[in-house]
Amino acid sequence: MQQSLLTEVTKKNLDAYIQERVFTPMYWPKFFPLKTTLALSYETLIGSKGAPVAADVIAYDASAPEKTRKAIKKLTGDIPKLAMKKKMSEKDLIDYWTFKNLSGGNAQLNAILDLVYGDIDACVEGVNARMEWLALKAISQTYIALSKTTNGGGIVTLNNIDYGMPAANKNHASVVWNATVTTTKPITDLRTAKAEARLQGVKFKYALMDDTDWGYFQASTETQNFVRPYTFNGTTRVNDVPDIDTVNRALKANDLPTIIIIDQSITTEAEGTHTQTTANPWVTGHVALIPDLALGNMLAGPIMEELSPPKHVTQTKVGPVLISKFSDVDPVAEYTKGEASAFPSWPEVDRCWNLYTLSASTWA
Repeated sequence: MQQSLLTEVTKKNLDAYIQERVFTPMYWPKFFPLKTTLALSYETLIGSKGAPVAADVIAYDASAPEKTRKAIKKLTGDIPKLAMKKKMSEKDLIDYWTFKNLSGGNAQLNAILDLVYGDIDACVEGVNARMEWLALKAISQTYIALSKTTNGGGIVTLNNIDYGMPAANKNHASVVWNATVTTTKPITDLRTAKAEARLQGVKFKYALMDDTDWGYFQASTETQNFVRPYTFNGTTRVNDVPDIDTVNRALKANDLPTIIIIDQSITTEAEGTHTQTTANPWVTGHVALIPDLALGNMLAGPIMEELSPPKHVTQTKVGPVLISKFSDVDPVAEYTKGEASAFPSWPEVDRCWNLYTLSASTWA
């Protein structure tokens, strides 16, 4: 391992670039704000929050009544390492030096910048993309599972990490959400979940779903009848399929959770074939009903190469993502590595509901 072969790569330059660079926005910081931890383990206390229990009216000089302590479950495990690297081959490096020795204008400068910083962008966004994948899988299906298809360069399989959502919080639709818009009952389903949650002292603010379920929700005859009083353009009633703003205005007016459409694309690479698949990590058929945007934290643990940096490596950090630049001499190659020790912790899981829209009989 040797120092970077790119003359632009200095600690000062990398830090300056990172400070100015705007990366692709992700959902995970909204749902799991970053929290640094000194240990490589996580502990989620499920049931640590809940509705307050009222005190009793008692006589003076009487002993205070004792109330039952809320049962708390604990989910523990190791915070995994998330990592990837990009390689500039000997040919790529020759192209880099060729561009540097040419006399050119902006096109030449842009080509050099792409070669120098393009792999940094890819590694920062790649590690963030895996955190996004973990967060959206967890919220949408209430557990996380990895395989060689979705995690090709890492763990072969991982036993499902189930966040412990109570079975009573897992609902199914009264009628399957599909293209038969005259029968679907998405408003009824929200009202049912709302009523159940209120018995537990929970009030939903948001309903999270992907674009497929939003399409069924939006097109439903029940939805269109529900929003009709709110579909005016001036004094003229508009009978078109309602947009998200109109639907949310109607939901809010009726004290129902407003909808957030999870529209995300993450590319994963399979082992062996290196076949890339781009998809929304949110699992279609699941609507998450949540009391607040923040559900827990993305726990970020220590990284060994940050605690004890290799001698010739140039490093910078973007949030929880450590970027390292270095080279090899035989064969000649330049490497960019991105890594983080991170995992979502979800203590609010017992105050969230999950509505399965693909069945009218069971949750799956």
